[in-house]
Amino acid sequence: MKRIWLLSALVLLLIAGLAAPAASAAAPPSSSTWHRLNPDQSNPAPEHERLSCVEAAVWVCRYDKVPEPTLNFSWNRITAQFVGRDITASWSCPDWFTECATVTRVVEGTATYRGEVAHPFKVLIDLIFIDDAVVYVAWVDFGFACPYYSSFEAALAANPFPLPFNGMDWPAQDCIFAPAP
Repeated sequence: MKRIWLLSALVLLLIAGLAAPAASAAAPPSSSTWHRLNPDQSNPAPEHERLSCVEAAVWVCRYDKVPEPTLNFSWNRITAQFVGRDITASWSCPDWFTECATVTRVVEGTATYRGEVAHPFKVLIDLIFIDDAVVYVAWVDFGFACPYYSSFEAALAANPFPLPFNGMDWPAQDCIFAPAP
């Protein structure tokens, strides 16, 4: 009887020991924040754009703009919510995207943009990671992708120009565009 009890206890401990790593193997979601210097001259001044993501089986990101009054930047209340999934294994790099050789991950989903007065609109987005150091936000149906960096300082360093913005010397355009049809 003592042997059966000892054997049962040993089996239970073995099962518990095997089950514990499986339960702890599910990594908690991680998060990242990406920054962009938007040089679009249809705005009154450059903008600081931010993309904050929670990375899990389903990715959820929030897009917004950061006020930069000391840099004389433009700002508005446009926001977006992105929901997507990792499609790296099935993704095909578009011919116009010049960074195909360094892509490490792609997350595709829909972003819903909300403006200050305009109606919300949805856009198919690919988050294209380059060595996990830069993420290009690609508007798939519109044929362009713009880089975001791990810090706003890195975004400013990628396109240097005189600061604070003087109203004339704009940063260079850094988006990648599909050729016009």
